[in-house]
Parts: sequence; C-alpha cells; structure tokens
Amino acid sequence: MRKGLIEVIILVFGLLGYIATPIAQVNHVSINSRQFELNNLPQLKINIVAQNDDASRLGFYIRQLDGSLDGNKVVQQKLAVQSINRFLLQLKGTDIISDVNAQLIVTEDTAKGAVTLAVMALFDAPYSVNSATLVSNVVTSRVLPVAKDNTSGKASKKHQQDDRRLEQASSEPSEPSEPSTAESSHQAICVIERDNSDTLWRIANRYKEQWHTSVYGAMLAIFEANLMAFSKQKIHLLLKDVPLHCPSKAILAEYNNKAVDRKVFEVIEAKHAAK
Repeated sequence: MRKGLIEVIILVFGLLGYIATPIAQVNHVSINSRQFELNNLPQLKINIVAQNDDASRLGFYIRQLDGSLDGNKVVQQKLAVQSINRFLLQLKGTDIISDVNAQLIVTEDTAKGAVTLAVMALFDAPYSVNSATLVSNVVTSRVLPVAKDNTSGKASKKHQQDDRRLEQASSEPSEPSEPSTAESSHQAICVIERDNSDTLWRIANRYKEQWHTSVYGAMLAIFEANLMAFSKQKIHLLLKDVPLHCPSKAILAEYNNKAVDRKVFEVIEAKHAAK
C-alpha cells in the first residue's frame, strides 16, 4: 500500500514538473529582412510572436551545402541571438554563407528534445540595408509636430568653452552653462497628434507616409514606442487621454516590409484578443 502511494506521488510530481515546463507556443515566425549577401557572414532579423513572449527556448541555425568539403556535405551553424524588441530578434553568425539554397532552421527545446518549428529559404527573404540592433529608444524630431533642434555644432561648442575659460581666467562671472543632454532631449520630445476618437489604425494611417512605412508598420512602431499607452500592453486596447511619443528612426527601420508587418500585426492582434 505504501509503495503504491509513493509511486502515485512520484507520478503526480512528475506530471506537475512536465506541465510547469515553459513552452514558447510560437504563433508566428518569419524572416523580417536579410542584411547580408551571398559569400558573407549571416545577419538577419526575425519576426517572432510567442504565446508567453519568451524566445529563450528557441534555437536558430543556418544549414547549407559546403562545396569546399568532399561530397558537398551539409553543414550547420548556430546563430547568436539578440532581442531588438518583444517581436523582433537580431541573428548573427560567424561562418560565411556560400550556398544560395541555404536554409534557416528554427527549433524549440522541449522535454522530449529539440523540435523543428520552421524551415525557411534564407535567400528568399527580402534584402535590407537596415541593420537595427540593440539601440535605445531615442526620441527623434522627424515627425509631427516639428521639434526644434536646440543642439549646437562642434565649432559653436568650442567657442563657448573658450569663452568660459577666458571668463574664468579674468575672474568674471561665467555665462550660464548650456542645457544638459537630458534637458535637450526633453525639449526635442515629439508627441503624436491625436484625440480620443482616434483609433490606432487612424493614427497610423495619418503618419504612415511621413514615416515611410505601411499602416501596419506604423501601428507596430507606435505600439513598440508606447507600450504603457495600451491597457494590459495589448495592441487592440489603446488608452484615451494618454500622450503617444513618436517612434524613433531605429524603431521605424524595423518595419519596412508591408506583407510581413501585416502578418505580424494580425498575429499579435489575434493573440492579444484571445487572452
């Protein structure tokens, strides 16, 4: 009797451990852009929408035929991963890609071992010179309303520094120092024009041409730059009476493919609406 009870306890804890194992539950994965040409080191961006926004269990590999080896053997390299945002990853490799038919392999680590989630033709992906990596969300003034640039050129700064040195040498009161970087950035903050009747689609549609992207790219960029302006950080729950900051150039550079951006937006919207 006691032996049977111990076996049941072990079985229950085993099942609980299996259930508690996090699973990525990937809703969508695709190549956003390929940032390298044939016979170069691989560098590309990946769209990823996971159920728990955790891609740590995923592996990314490039598989190709190596003509330099006897019999054109298949070789595979694992790519380094950096997170650009919650829906975009930067991948980089250390071995040159010389096979025009090379493939990107996406796997997930599970309790039963690695499972292949996707196999994609690498050079079917759109080429883009935009190489967005880990960058801070610096507010820019390239969108409405036009923000005044209060920063001075190097020559002007040098003259100001020289003037201050002369004033200090003559024991005269120095001029007020120029604004700090934080203050200058605050003065250059750009806020999107909106009213409470505006939907995310309407705002994005109004700014898409100025931002040189599609309405889907603009919506994703607004969402990424203003997560706290969305209730529960869900893309379909834009809050009223909350200012929206303009996306930076780095963020906008991530959304340059209308077809891909549309698919990513639709997957994210469906995922958020289902919760």
